[in-house]
Amino acid sequence: MINPKLRDHKWSNWDELELRHLKYAIAVSEKQGFTSAAVYLEIDQGFLSKQIKWLEKKIGFQLFDRGHRPLTLTNAGHEFLQAARQILEQTENAIELAQRASRGETGRLNIGINTSIANTKLPDILKAFYEKFPDVELVLYELASYDQIEKLQKQQLDIGFFHLHNLQNINISHDNVLTSMSILQESLVIVLPEKHRLVKQMSISLAALANERFILPPHSLLYSLRDQIDRLCIDAGFKPKIRQEAAWISTVLSLVAGGMGIALLPANVQNTPRTGVVYRSIQEKAPMLEIVAVWRQDNVSMVLKNFRAVIGNLA
Repeated sequence: MINPKLRDHKWSNWDELELRHLKYAIAVSEKQGFTSAAVYLEIDQGFLSKQIKWLEKKIGFQLFDRGHRPLTLTNAGHEFLQAARQILEQTENAIELAQRASRGETGRLNIGINTSIANTKLPDILKAFYEKFPDVELVLYELASYDQIEKLQKQQLDIGFFHLHNLQNINISHDNVLTSMSILQESLVIVLPEKHRLVKQMSISLAALANERFILPPHSLLYSLRDQIDRLCIDAGFKPKIRQEAAWISTVLSLVAGGMGIALLPANVQNTPRTGVVYRSIQEKAPMLEIVAVWRQDNVSMVLKNFRAVIGNLA
């Protein structure tokens, strides 16, 4: 903070000094005369001369030695204009940086992701965004859907990617401002151990799984997915027999590969190579799982706006 006494005493003489005065002085120096500088600046020569005299009076020393032709700088004028050029350059840089920030070309975006988006659209989204906005920092957080929703509400995330049913089935206050954009839809697939009796069938009826042991997502963490799986099995005439509960897809695949049971998972899991398991489609009509991008409507970040435009083009 500037000392009031210093401010009033030292800077009061500079209150009327503007950047244009620095530009005028630099032009006179570079063109080595008032006539050429006035033509370059497209202003009247008499007006330019008066502005330079006013500047010299304000700063308390002469910038130019008017006794020489062509016009030359005094020692003080040389030092002053050297600093003046830096001031103008820094000002232009500050304006450019601020303009880029206002256009969303710089800054940071906090993004929540899950396995489903990572296995599908995320690489294309990142590539397309960085091609347009290479100087923006994208910070990715691997989070469960309910964690993403909580952090979006607390403004700790700018945007998140997860299945729509998680947004629909979580209690959200009436003042909620979350909105979403559909990214893609996918089905469920059957995951079997590689030596399972049904691996020769490329499409399997759920009824054929009635006596199988299932690796299922826990109700407490992935209620919506678990509910959909339960409903599918009940519609096929049985209630799934639970061998083990597991929340993470990598864990589920390991358990299936180890022969502990079978699983129903979102189709993007097929993009995750895993030795010891095979994937098969479901014969019956199954509900489609919709992956969405979710953000706060009151988030006015231009970086977010640009990011949404990119994912909108790819959706």
